[in-house]
Amino acid sequence: MRDFCIIGSGPSAISAAVALTQRGVSVTMLDAGRFLDSARRAVVSRMASTEPDEWDASDLRLLKEGVEASANGIPLKRLYGSDFPFDTSLNIEYSKAGARPSYAMGGLSTVWGAAMLPFHPDDIADWPVPHSEIEPAYRAVLSFVPTSGAHDDIEELFPLYCDDPSELRPSRQGEALLRDAGRSRNALRRSGIAVGQSRLAVSGSSCRRCGLCLYGCPYGLIYGSESTLRGLRESPNFRYEADFVVDRLCEEGSRVRIMGHDLVTGAPRVFDAGRALLGAGAISSTAILLASLEEFDAPIRLLDSFYFLTPLLRFRGVPRVENEALHTLSQAFILMKDADICREFIHFSIYGYNDLMIPSLKATAGAAGGLRALFSRAMACGGYLHSRHSPGLRLTLRREGIRLEGEDSSSAVAMAKRAVRKLMRQAVRLRALPLIPAMRFPAPGRGFHTGGSFPMSAARTRRA
Repeated sequence: MRDFCIIGSGPSAISAAVALTQRGVSVTMLDAGRFLDSARRAVVSRMASTEPDEWDASDLRLLKEGVEASANGIPLKRLYGSDFPFDTSLNIEYSKAGARPSYAMGGLSTVWGAAMLPFHPDDIADWPVPHSEIEPAYRAVLSFVPTSGAHDDIEELFPLYCDDPSELRPSRQGEALLRDAGRSRNALRRSGIAVGQSRLAVSGSSCRRCGLCLYGCPYGLIYGSESTLRGLRESPNFRYEADFVVDRLCEEGSRVRIMGHDLVTGAPRVFDAGRALLGAGAISSTAILLASLEEFDAPIRLLDSFYFLTPLLRFRGVPRVENEALHTLSQAFILMKDADICREFIHFSIYGYNDLMIPSLKATAGAAGGLRALFSRAMACGGYLHSRHSPGLRLTLRREGIRLEGEDSSSAVAMAKRAVRKLMRQAVRLRALPLIPAMRFPAPGRGFHTGGSFPMSAARTRRA
């Protein structure tokens, strides 16, 4: 069989590597492979060996370093206080674009929110691959990616594809929301809304409920593809080469020549393979392909699922929520399908109280008494629109670098507001009121659900 080269180490690249090595194929992975600095690794290791109530205050401060939220939201997510996942050598000019590339070992899975759902058949009806052919791959991936979730209404729309999901109990706020929605289940379903527990790539049964999920789990329970990479490196037919930044590809006869440079020294690096699989992330992969085709100054459109944020105010509070032992990832999913708003699903991830909310709550309440009341009632709702109704991103490869520009989002903002107004009409059933005047609309790409520059269709690229 041919030898394969896989470029990148994010979830797509790692999934391909697992599938190929299981078939006995020789695989070499080329990756920039940045990782956490040694000082922070030592802190994480120290914390992982003890219980949360034994952690040193200075270690906690280091892990939270640089993550300072405001009333307008939070900056790019860090891992254990480090921004290394976004540290690249790429020269990128951003214009109203929130997406970012990653050179991290594990790619953007190092800093993701771990929420997972399969594609719904309606959402990929224009793909050349039937949904029935994709379903076995979901089960294959979930054989090495942990899944926490529940058998509930969401499963009817988006199957679990695993028989025994791990249990990750929601916070008391999350449980209360799910309980209230369950009482109005039939009415909500008639209105096109399904509510269920969040589906997360987390080893839930081992969770210590330390509340550090949004900074990085010291116990490594939130899945990142780097953890699978560690196992792959023990395989005799797998080889990993770090510090290799791929610039372009060239087909030479029956072989593929991969040309790049060393991340540390800048020296040229070359690798030859029978086949090359490109999984370096939406931005880097698009730039590599454009460089390989020598297509400069020709804008390419990347698809994106538009992200927006809405505060929720629960009718009834949960006392002392700020002192609760909990996980701070998404607690629940709300799925909406209403043809009068959007023919595709609109997805909402519901987050409960976490300390990153405090600046926004302070700006809203001010006084300490008001803060305590808000702590008990406040939740956050992160929404996503289908890419068919979202502004995209225009990526232009230039000789001197990359330009990434977000498209106009006014129509997506209008759709998002209509969706949240529908949630507001269900406030009595959800026992939660969306605060529409406080909605936030980050730049296109900020939700990091971006791709499709070289789509699975007859058209080679999405010309801007």
